[in-house]
Amino acid sequence: MTNLKQLNAQYLGYLVKYPLLTKAITAGCLAGLNETIASIITSEFNESKVCGVRIKHVFSQKLVKMMFYGGLISTPLSHYMYHIINNKIFKGKLSKLGKILQILTSLFTVTPTITCVFVSWISIINNYKISEGSFDLCQEIKKIGTVVKNGLKGGYKPTLKTALGTSFCSLVIAQNFIAPELWVVFFNIVYFFLGTYQNTKLKTLQKKLRLQKLKEQSEEEEKKQE
Repeated sequence: MTNLKQLNAQYLGYLVKYPLLTKAITAGCLAGLNETIASIITSEFNESKVCGVRIKHVFSQKLVKMMFYGGLISTPLSHYMYHIINNKIFKGKLSKLGKILQILTSLFTVTPTITCVFVSWISIINNYKISEGSFDLCQEIKKIGTVVKNGLKGGYKPTLKTALGTSFCSLVIAQNFIAPELWVVFFNIVYFFLGTYQNTKLKTLQKKLRLQKLKEQSEEEEKKQE
């Protein structure tokens, strides 16, 4: 227990000294673990040959992209949004009403934004591939836009609903049962589990959509042959 407290104190020390960097490294590592677990659950394995033996593994470009998302997209965005809320909009000691408004502001600005970015990013890394042959930037941008639009249409609302519920419950638990100095660790753990659940759910949904699309294409080809 003492070692855990020392590690937590050291982590919080780095968080105070290098806030954005510490959050980025933490989020990047957790996002990588998130992607690894989600890939195992949804059976998204890659195969590599080692000494003539085929070995299944989860190491892929997606894993790197998720770590990139956690460390360099999600973290800076949430860091600066929370900075504005906590230091620009709500300053100093807050009343009970002020605290409630602060929480509501966070729930209805940060959470929807981060959820939108998360679903969009997952949709891109799961469903977008650069066209073979000549590269057309405008065409690729349109393609990405379509992928993001379809991803948000199918996954945004349920993901946001889960995120709002989890965020609210986490804040209530933290305010009543968790020491303030342990909040950062607590929220990191909570959002890791939430992110893994959301990622797994989105992967499952998008896998079904891909299979359905392949089935439709196969049926169309069979009709043409007839």
